Amino acid sequence: MLRLAFAALAGTLLLAGCGGTPAADDPYGLLEPGTIRAATQTSQPPFAYGDPTGKPVGFVIDVTDEAAKRLGLKVDYKATSVTSSLAGLTSHQYDLAAAGLGVTEERQKSVSFTKPLFWSTTAVLTPAKSAAAKLTDFAGHKVGVVTGSTQEPFVPAKMPGALPIGFPSANAAVSQLLNGSLDAFVVGGPDAAQFLKQYPALRQAASAPVAHPTSMAVPKDHGALLAALDQQIGAMVADGTYARLYRKYFTTAPLPQLVAAWPALGAQFAGGL
Repeated sequence: MLRLAFAALAGTLLLAGCGGTPAADDPYGLLEPGTIRAATQTSQPPFAYGDPTGKPVGFVIDVTDEAAKRLGLKVDYKATSVTSSLAGLTSHQYDLAAAGLGVTEERQKSVSFTKPLFWSTTAVLTPAKSAAAKLTDFAGHKVGVVTGSTQEPFVPAKMPGALPIGFPSANAAVSQLLNGSLDAFVVGGPDAAQFLKQYPALRQAASAPVAHPTSMAVPKDHGALLAALDQQIGAMVADGTYARLYRKYFTTAPLPQLVAAWPALGAQFAGGL
């Protein structure tokens, strides 16, 4: 009987350490009870970027902080790349990837996504002197893209003959674009708008719609956390908090696809921004 009791106790401890049923004092199965360990980025404006001190700021950061506050949780942000943040979710290094992540079928095989936070476009940035005006104007030209981003497959699929070059971050790609080492950089529309504000030497040469929303991601076994985040995002939409945060970072009204996901936004943005 004593041997059986020890075996039962060992089984219980094993489950607790492997993402089993969340404990009563940790209903979300977090790596550290009471704290969301979140991977983020520092060069993805306006979604997630670093302020002058390096502190993470941005639209997704504000949404995450507000949701965590309503859930009585803290957030511990760790800056990393898109690829590392997604890999960190599957290896249980993080509870959340808090950045602007495109929801793709391939990514959904390994992580779970919150309900839509944004619906974006894809933009192609070039030096202001460039004459390129459409996606087919880049054959033989060096086009930068962030490795692991949803824009990475966009270049071979939509820009025939372009020569894609991967970068660990948007800032690294923009730096090369500014010094003439790149002919173009493909990035999300809101990110492009921020870089255009920051660097007058750049222009948007072309853009295209996307077929997926932008969201945050959690590990597949974090169903309780996912449900809680979705509930709080819905509450923020309903009480106007989401609209307030949206207006803080974006200069165009939500696209129809986002309004379809959150109908309350239709009335909140009926008169535009």
